[in-house]
Amino acid sequence: MAVRSLSRAVKSTIAAGALALAVPGAALAMPAQPSPGDPVGPVSGNVTTGTDVAAPDQQNPIPAEPKPVPQQAPTWPANPQVLTPSSSTTTSSADSGFQWDDAGIGAGGALVVVLAGFGGALAIRRRHMADPPLPA
Repeated sequence: MAVRSLSRAVKSTIAAGALALAVPGAALAMPAQPSPGDPVGPVSGNVTTGTDVAAPDQQNPIPAEPKPVPQQAPTWPANPQVLTPSSSTTTSSADSGFQWDDAGIGAGGALVVVLAGFGGALAIRRRHMADPPLPA
């Protein structure tokens, strides 16, 4: 194998590997988690909390804390009866936590990356056909 074709094969393999590693990076992105004391959510770095710099007639008033609403005490029936589930109801299986939709998207993305790598390797590779021997 010539050095030039070997160099091209190595370059295409590195390019396909870099693409295969770069594409799933977006799937690992997670939304920012709110801090425990922040009821609104995560605060970006360009917001100063607690300071309203607008003109006094345009400032938002600070809402008063809502007062708790008194609730009535619960009442219980005089003759409680035990409820039994009927046999006609179906039992639902517990959620295993595995997301088949996400797995299908990931498998499809991996297939696209593999096919792109093979297509790139075939596009870069040259086929040299030897000339037929001349008659003597």
